[in-house]
Amino acid sequence: MDMIRNHKHYAKHIFMGLVYKTRHFTDSGILLKYYGQKGEMYMGDIKDVLEIISKINIPWYLKAGIAVIIIILLVIGLLLKGYRQYKNTARDNSNEIKQDWNNLSTKDKIVKVIIIIAVLIIVIISMFLFFYKIEDNNEKSSVENSSQNNSIYTQITISDKKGKIINPIGVDIIKSLNIDGIIYFTYNYCDTVNDKKIYYPVLYKWKKGQSAERISEGACPHFEVVKDSVVYLNSTTDVISHGELYVSRPDGINKRVLDDEIWDFVIDQDYIYYQYCYDTVGAGLGGHALHRMDVNGANSTVVAYEVNSPYLKSDYHNFKIKDGWAIYKNYKIELQDQATGLEKVVMTDKTDIDWLYYTTNQLIKAKPDGTSQIILDEEDSFWYQIDKIDGKWIYYQKGKDKYKIDEDGNNKSLLEKG
Repeated sequence: MDMIRNHKHYAKHIFMGLVYKTRHFTDSGILLKYYGQKGEMYMGDIKDVLEIISKINIPWYLKAGIAVIIIILLVIGLLLKGYRQYKNTARDNSNEIKQDWNNLSTKDKIVKVIIIIAVLIIVIISMFLFFYKIEDNNEKSSVENSSQNNSIYTQITISDKKGKIINPIGVDIIKSLNIDGIIYFTYNYCDTVNDKKIYYPVLYKWKKGQSAERISEGACPHFEVVKDSVVYLNSTTDVISHGELYVSRPDGINKRVLDDEIWDFVIDQDYIYYQYCYDTVGAGLGGHALHRMDVNGANSTVVAYEVNSPYLKSDYHNFKIKDGWAIYKNYKIELQDQATGLEKVVMTDKTDIDWLYYTTNQLIKAKPDGTSQIILDEEDSFWYQIDKIDGKWIYYQKGKDKYKIDEDGNNKSLLEKG
């Protein structure tokens, strides 16, 4: 019973604080201005809260429940603030405030309680409707996007070698990109070779109302969009790990931009990065220097030589470009506009070695972080490879000859003439 009396006591004083607060600001003529400013502040807080809650990955009804609790807490905070103001001024104005309280009839008190309850109910219903609507819109958007994609697939038609019309099944479309209403896509094409069925990706382009046009003559394991053109690899149907580099433009021009085959390519900031498949150009093991050129095939240049070292896990055609670096499995190379072989090489894995020994177009040692670079043997125009490191000796191939040299670049001796 004492607890109930205390709760009634606190509720009465909170209400009296609000009566005081309202009366005080009414008498000073700034009630509307004050509550207008505070209302904007609280509405801003509530808006931010709702935006944050809407991004949480939980069911919509839990979001609504959390929002209701937070709003109630904000309201309680406002009431307690009024109560604190009441306590601070109750001594000077106690008779006036108590008179305001006693002047309220039972009917007025009931009406105010009903209003408060009605406001709370409206808030609760509004929150549940708000988050339910968001969830419903998200589901509709997802369905519409899925339906749109499926409808595109049902509209596309392609022709096989015999002229038979095929409607591609969505799961057989490996990748698709849209350029100003023209859809480029790779389709898992079925062909027959020596009475045996084989499947390989073929690049097509399609525009609504037209039949899809085949772009790649052979297989197309990879394509990318750069500006308004498509860069793609044209491979044989039996080996698709490498191929010829082509650029297909929206004006219908579809041309090969390199004479020799390459491994896969990477697009970064409107440049094409690539490595030749065979020993064609560039120094380093196998001649697989990293090249860069414009999308139209112009301005080809070597930006980094291939790196060979027992410490580096080198998969030279598996790389990505980021912030001016070519990134490999456990190391990265700083790119240059024109490579010299002295590009910084940094190990990205933790290591306890003091020095990293490697070849580019020359034999080099450096710290694992790329600093303190020292040339141990001069340039070679084609072949450089470390065979092994045994104690303080480095055994390596340069051109067709085999050498050994100590770790400081001294005592070089020819072991075998090629």
